Amino acid sequence: MVLPLSNLTRSELERLMRIKKKKKREFIRPYSWIWKRLEESWRRPRGKDNKVRLQIKGKPPLVKVGYRSPRKVRYLHPSGKEEVLVYRVEDLYNIDPLTQVVRIAHTVGVRKRIEILKFARRFGIRILNPGRAEARLELEVREGVKEKEEEEEIEEEEEEFEEEGEE
Repeated sequence: MVLPLSNLTRSELERLMRIKKKKKREFIRPYSWIWKRLEESWRRPRGKDNKVRLQIKGKPPLVKVGYRSPRKVRYLHPSGKEEVLVYRVEDLYNIDPLTQVVRIAHTVGVRKRIEILKFARRFGIRILNPGRAEARLELEVREGVKEKEEEEEIEEEEEEFEEEGEE
């Protein structure tokens, strides 16, 4: 559960985010640097004489509760805002752009992503993973601008032609 950010001052939030960043460690599986057959993904050492389990100096750190981030900034995006997973445009109605950022679900297709991006731009909501849809949206916008310019040129030419016909 994420606590509301309204009771945090900006400086307090920045301080807690610095602590969160500082505490983040890469824990790798003991002896994965020696044996190729072991993946680097963390596994708890359980052997009787395991040096990592015994926390011998010079060995990698053991996972402990002390490395956990402060509760008030846990699960927050590095920008200090809460991440919200979105599947459709209607999910954006309850988003607060000041305290939340949006991550579009990976199952959402390009067409619906474009709709979500349009809505988000209109209301100033930040999207973390726009994907290829952002490039498509830019192309649509450019094509729309070109079409408008062409229409305006045609209208101007028609006006000039009508003026010449009147004379």
